[in-house]
Amino acid sequence: MSLESPRRRWVTLVAGAAVSSLLGLGFWCPPRPHDGVAPESRSLAPPEPVVPSASVVESRTSIVSTSSMEGVPMPASASGEALAAALNEERVVLASSTVIERLEMDRPWACAGGQVSLAGRVGGAPESGALYRWVWPGSDSAAELHPGARLQWRAPAAPGTCFVRFQVCKDLGGRRVGVLAEQVLRIEVRDCAGGAEHEAGQLEVSVTQRANGAFLFRAVPPESESPTGYAWDFGDGRTAVTTGPEVEHAYDTRMLESLDVRTFTVRLTASRRAGTALSAIAFVGVRGQPPSDEPPPATLTLSRTSGDSEVWRSEVSVGVPEQGGVTWERVERLTLHWDDQVEVMTREWRQVITVEEELGRGGFRGFVVVRPSELAATVKQVVDVLHGRDDSGVKVSLSWASFKREAPPVKPSVEARLPLK
Repeated sequence: MSLESPRRRWVTLVAGAAVSSLLGLGFWCPPRPHDGVAPESRSLAPPEPVVPSASVVESRTSIVSTSSMEGVPMPASASGEALAAALNEERVVLASSTVIERLEMDRPWACAGGQVSLAGRVGGAPESGALYRWVWPGSDSAAELHPGARLQWRAPAAPGTCFVRFQVCKDLGGRRVGVLAEQVLRIEVRDCAGGAEHEAGQLEVSVTQRANGAFLFRAVPPESESPTGYAWDFGDGRTAVTTGPEVEHAYDTRMLESLDVRTFTVRLTASRRAGTALSAIAFVGVRGQPPSDEPPPATLTLSRTSGDSEVWRSEVSVGVPEQGGVTWERVERLTLHWDDQVEVMTREWRQVITVEEELGRGGFRGFVVVRPSELAATVKQVVDVLHGRDDSGVKVSLSWASFKREAPPVKPSVEARLPLK
């Protein structure tokens, strides 16, 4: 049984590279009409009815923290049992030493129709096979599920209160999903029409990834503010104080196991000439590198055979060492826009890559085609990330740019965006 489902969503670009690890939350909101830009639902309609009574509890203590929901009752549709039933899962609550230390947001509330960054922090003894994920109610009594280390959550178009669920799970086979720990977070969704978001004095952090572990951080204060200084906490024990809004920082990837992924919380405090300081946070993901004496599990050779206004064709050659083997699973396509929005869609890998020759052990030679005429004028780049696992089950990923525009349109238009085919 897979804990992942096809997805398409809008997120704000937090890092220049996509980093996948499984992480889980779920939310409930009052029903709302589609606003025309909502991401495509990944609803999983159960093939057979599954009632909450199918849940098997093996722990005698509650593993759901409701401290952030005091005074606000959680609806039944956002409960763990209801979400499991909607996903056609058999929920098994397991006794575990895994602890969810905290859930973090880059602001204490979200604007209606806007985005907020979420991240979960897990502690305790590591559990073999533990997976992190988001899961939330969808339409027609179904549910949506999304894996990843962090979540750029898009708020509904109408103000209200939403409940977000973070889960640490284990695949027990079949429909059985073991829940090691989970926590529920309440998110207040406000009406920010008329520039209320900027009037609130919001400070933001822009993140640009230079290389694995190396980032450029830039403070983006409200237009009405001119901070006098910036204090940075990079989340790895190191800090910096700058007079300008930009700072570069490199994380030590040697402390991570090979291909392991860790999320860091970057905290920024901006001093003002008068009044209290402004603050903001951002999340970045860092991947551990294979030891230098070990060959990488897979190598990529990319060449562009066509790159005009009609078609972009990229020749992709993937090699796998003789002593290794990789099973490819999916391609995650990131469509980046000039306004720093990014559209994410996942497909079975052979639906994106046309394989011309099998090279053995997971190696192959093929090509990817992108037609600019099928993209909106606001698209600046299309990045494909090929995901799989080696023979030992370790995650393997390769990425490349399948399309790139050199200059933005004169007048970007939201209406000009077209659905990604």
